[in-house]
Amino acid sequence: MSRVLTGLAVTVMAAAATGQALAADWSTGHAPIFKPAYPADFGTMEDSLDFEAGLRYFYGRGGQSFTAQGTTYSATDTSHALEVHGRIEDHSTATFLKGHIGYGAITEGEFGPSDESYNTGRVGYINADFGYTPLVTPEVQAGFFIGYMYSDEAPEDTGPVIHGLRLGVASRAQFNDQFDITAEAAIIPYASITGTMSNPGASLADIDGSLYGAAGEVMAGFRVTDAFVMRAGIRGTYLNGHVLVGGEEEYVEMYRWGPLVEASVRF
Repeated sequence: MSRVLTGLAVTVMAAAATGQALAADWSTGHAPIFKPAYPADFGTMEDSLDFEAGLRYFYGRGGQSFTAQGTTYSATDTSHALEVHGRIEDHSTATFLKGHIGYGAITEGEFGPSDESYNTGRVGYINADFGYTPLVTPEVQAGFFIGYMYSDEAPEDTGPVIHGLRLGVASRAQFNDQFDITAEAAIIPYASITGTMSNPGASLADIDGSLYGAAGEVMAGFRVTDAFVMRAGIRGTYLNGHVLVGGEEEYVEMYRWGPLVEASVRF
């Protein structure tokens, strides 16, 4: 029992001595140093994503033609379309995703070679591109993309449907805080075409085949505010190729081009 009491006494005395030493250290104003769990200047990471979305108006001059039994039949038109467009840029990976959806009406047109006029029809289209921008400077950005295109152009509500592949390059030149120019050019190495091309003189029904061609767009932009941007420019798409119709090979050609204006918000 005496050994137990002696051990307890030694323990109590040691604890008391330690407490006095710590109290002496605190009293001198020197606190013990502990490693902090987080750095003193810890903050949120900068957002690497930029978004842009808006509306566009496209005034299009379009046409489609086919050759049947040695005669070329055509339909040329004027169209008005509204678009919704968007773009997402990820600066951490230098990638972007952009696209637009447009729909409108054909207001006037003419069939050839009969010169017969018409004023009804529709245009509908979708573009979606994924790209990479390896060159980025304060003044210039340049990269390339792969994308998908859909087109439904129907004079008098009869026309073919297109599904195509886009391979292209895109760039932007920034002149100051307010003005920029964006441009893109794409080849369309493959575009499937199905449906019907109709003309008062002849028609191609149950078209089955593929086309190829190119597309391009150039726009000049003016930043009204930090968030609001206005742009204007021109766009064009051209496709052609031979298709099978009832076992016969026929030549088909399609195009649409015209001016484009845009109002967008960046955030």
